[in-house]
Amino acid sequence: MKIVLPLLALTVLVIALSACTPSESIGTLTPLPTRTGNLKPYAGPAATITPSPTNAATVTPLPSATPTPRTHVVRAKEDLWGIALRYGLSLEDLLTANPTVDPRFLSIGANLMIPAPLYTPTPDAANPPLPTPVGLDLASPVCYPSREGGLWCFTTAVNAQEFSIEALSAAIRLYAQDTGEILSQTAYAPLNLVPPGGVMALSAYFPAPAPVVFDVTAELLTALPVPPAAGRFLAVQQPGTDIEISPDGLSAIARGTFQLSNAQASASRIQAAAIAYDSQGRVTGIRRWESLEPLSGSASVDFQFTVYAAGAVIDRVVMLVEAYP
Repeated sequence: MKIVLPLLALTVLVIALSACTPSESIGTLTPLPTRTGNLKPYAGPAATITPSPTNAATVTPLPSATPTPRTHVVRAKEDLWGIALRYGLSLEDLLTANPTVDPRFLSIGANLMIPAPLYTPTPDAANPPLPTPVGLDLASPVCYPSREGGLWCFTTAVNAQEFSIEALSAAIRLYAQDTGEILSQTAYAPLNLVPPGGVMALSAYFPAPAPVVFDVTAELLTALPVPPAAGRFLAVQQPGTDIEISPDGLSAIARGTFQLSNAQASASRIQAAAIAYDSQGRVTGIRRWESLEPLSGSASVDFQFTVYAAGAVIDRVVMLVEAYP
């Protein structure tokens, strides 16, 4: 029994040591073949990812200015030239937008329609440049003293163009010979329209005290062409006009009838002017007349008013008339 136990222990030890000895070779693993193929698409809407709303602030642009018409209320000491320049308009476009407005006689508080501007308005509306006038011939001005110690000065403009003229004005300047002082006043016409070949008188008043010995000149300031399609004026007929000059030649009565040339037209206002001339063809007096009575069709309006001589006696009187739709 003593011999058998040691032998059994030795056998177990040998078997254990043999289990720790590495084997001579290990077989190579062969990978299994992989399957290849194409994905088969299926009809139907593709899935889309809808982003969740965020609270990021968005910038809203300010509305841009649109060239919409507006109105202007005439204030004291304003004129059409300055108003047109203030809003970036030409005087012609301002007159077209306001066909019943007379550029020589603006009423404080009157409303003017202001169309869309053509250019950036000037920042200095207090000193507006005047539009370039159409070339007209001005006669040498003549001046007459008034009872108050002032001076009435007159000149005439001849429209030698083939189109009508409006917004006529001129600068009359006095050069005092004794003091060297220079005085200037703007002369306006009694009516707005000067047809082709027409002659229009202009007048300006110099308040007292006016110089006694002086030289006088005239310079054209404004004279604008009337667009043919503007439709700002209506043709007027004078079926009968009678001029009665007083025996002393210091006054004359003008009376007669006005009628529209187009029986289909309608006028809201009619203006007339009596221009008194002396024997040398110089203006000696001007008188303006106006009717706000509507006139249409074959109807007529009667007129009668008196023109007075500011200087030389009256030799003849010329009647001028214009109508506004």
